[in-house]
Amino acid sequence: SANICYSLIRCKMKVLIYINKEKEGVETWNKSTVNILTDNGINFEYVSDSDFSSVTTADALLVYGGDGTILRLNDFASRNRIPVLGINAGRLGFLSEFEKNETETAIKALIRGDLVKETRTTLMVSFRDKTYIALNDAVLQRIYSNEHTSLVVNVKVAIDKNFIDEIVGDGLIVSTPTGSTAYSLSAGGAILTPELNAFSITPICAHSLHVRPIVYSADSVCSLQVNEGSMTGLFIDGVLVENVSPKEEVIIKKSDYNAIFFRKKESNFFTRLATKFKTAEIK
Repeated sequence: SANICYSLIRCKMKVLIYINKEKEGVETWNKSTVNILTDNGINFEYVSDSDFSSVTTADALLVYGGDGTILRLNDFASRNRIPVLGINAGRLGFLSEFEKNETETAIKALIRGDLVKETRTTLMVSFRDKTYIALNDAVLQRIYSNEHTSLVVNVKVAIDKNFIDEIVGDGLIVSTPTGSTAYSLSAGGAILTPELNAFSITPICAHSLHVRPIVYSADSVCSLQVNEGSMTGLFIDGVLVENVSPKEEVIIKKSDYNAIFFRKKESNFFTRLATKFKTAEIK
């Protein structure tokens, strides 16, 4: 009966595959992956940047790429609540659970149900009549332009309509716990562990002696208003999505959609942090 149950699970499972074709070893990885899925009777389908909207349900999204690849897929995966199984083919691969030489192990663990799901809070960013979902961060940052001579931007920050500060400098980062180990960390922000119900605001090269990163409740609403200065861009997970003019406002709050990742049962945030950033020797 156990074998029958196992067969039924395999037949019903549907896996989506997204491949970053710019990564090394694509053809070899793809052939190996198809063989494993086929041998185990798993239904699978490829998705590409042009046809995300055609697929809305699946048991897993298998991603071959780096952190940037997973970030690019986050909006699609989060809105459709599809768990991501990341296979790192990039440099850091902090969001991925497996390296490309562990592909067979990863897929078989998925099929057996040996992996656990980890949810990550995301940001809902509203600007004009559009909304964006950010896994890492939303950034307001100056854009270099010959038409704008100012070297800084001035951003008014408020939380739950309470004025916090005016940050003058290159811009600021509003980060999730997931994004706290990315751009925010490089700009001097604190590392937030994934389970924290909090976001952080990290200034970028602030022209001030008193401006410091702020950690606040994820249940609060943050509003950012560009007062004056250089041309300012709104970046969602590293991608420029809009130019923001003076007096325009960006609203940031916790999204209703969580990112979901498959992890090993023994996976540990601090171990992964030390391993990926090589800050400690892991024995």
